[in-house]
Amino acid sequence: MDGGTEAVLLRSVDYRDADRILTFFTRDHGRLSAIARGARRSRGRFGGSLEPFCVVRLAFSRGRGDLATLKEATVVRAFPGMLRSLGGMREGGAALDLVRRITREEDAEPRLFDAIIELFEALGRREREPEPTRLTFGVRALSLVGMAPELEVCALSGVRCPPGQSAFFDPARGAIVRQSLGGRGILLSGATRAALAEARGNAWADVQLDGPARAQARALLEAFVAAQVR
Repeated sequence: MDGGTEAVLLRSVDYRDADRILTFFTRDHGRLSAIARGARRSRGRFGGSLEPFCVVRLAFSRGRGDLATLKEATVVRAFPGMLRSLGGMREGGAALDLVRRITREEDAEPRLFDAIIELFEALGRREREPEPTRLTFGVRALSLVGMAPELEVCALSGVRCPPGQSAFFDPARGAIVRQSLGGRGILLSGATRAALAEARGNAWADVQLDGPARAQARALLEAFVAAQVR
């Protein structure tokens, strides 16, 4: 049996009469799929540890198949501020779905795990609007798994776009493209490009997105994920 790892729940699916198939993102093992036998029959076995938006410590065993078997799960940290916000839970759920889609089994990325914890903390602050936080987290998450959209260099010419200049972002190419070379798609202002470039780094949670920048960031992430993430 594995000695234990911290994890957050990404998805839960009912299976057969009493089991659940769970997808976690763990600090030590990356994405992990496990079956929790009897989880639906008795809440006492795992308590509230199989709920989203908390950090749990898992103990599991591996068999011959793709699924591990969950043996124990204990909540080690909760985020009550986030759970009091419907918007926070909605945006948190969207962020975790992105994590599930862009990560791989057994591919650990501790910095992404830390960013998820930072996301939960930020979504619990009442002075913060949840959607901009989720958008900048999305850019940070994509960056950490090597999928960051290219916002500074034209995909066709290799020429760097000057700071402060607007540019078209092509979701299919995952990069900006000069208008003179047929660039089309989502028009990003220079301020939006700068904000999203900053969101790739450690200070992503401090990046501010105003109304126009938020709308552009939302359009970029939706189109980019639809085009690039399978």
